[in-house]
Amino acid sequence: MKIQLLDYFRSFLLHSPLYTSTFLTVQEWDEPVLVMRVENLSLFLQGGYRVRLGFQTWQSTSGTWVVTVPFCLEIHPQLQVQGIPCLNPRRATDYAIIEKFGKEQQARFLFLSSQLDDAADISVPWPAAQQAKVRRLIQTIDQTLLGERLTSSFDPDFEQARQEFLALLAAMEAPAGVWQS
Repeated sequence: MKIQLLDYFRSFLLHSPLYTSTFLTVQEWDEPVLVMRVENLSLFLQGGYRVRLGFQTWQSTSGTWVVTVPFCLEIHPQLQVQGIPCLNPRRATDYAIIEKFGKEQQARFLFLSSQLDDAADISVPWPAAQQAKVRRLIQTIDQTLLGERLTSSFDPDFEQARQEFLALLAAMEAPAGVWQS
């Protein structure tokens, strides 16, 4: 499958390490889309692998929310791809992605070849219980967020909270609770 990427997003992916996961808005797909550049696209074309996908929120002591979507792809016993991409509910585009997790019955992974010249995708179920959990978390976040959504890509408060959250995760070595529904 061929895919057209905006220049800035293409540049970001090409300059990021392989398996860096982030979100992409694709007009043709309603579900949330996690995208990553992979070393060997053929491994992801085969299918038949196990996917675990979660949804967690965390609030820093300064009140900044971090929304994470931890995942683990078990391609084969020697290859597991894990990630914890973060979303900023204060950013309009990120908030729209968060809302999709509260509405859609599936999520999608989009795998791009290392040179971004080919792609493969899979859809994974996103259960109703997870959708309801996301809607409750959105309500909690909305009660504390004030003002309009940001349209710029950089939010220093969020970046500091994200770094703090990831440091806590690293110190706890991926707690089992990350995968709980």
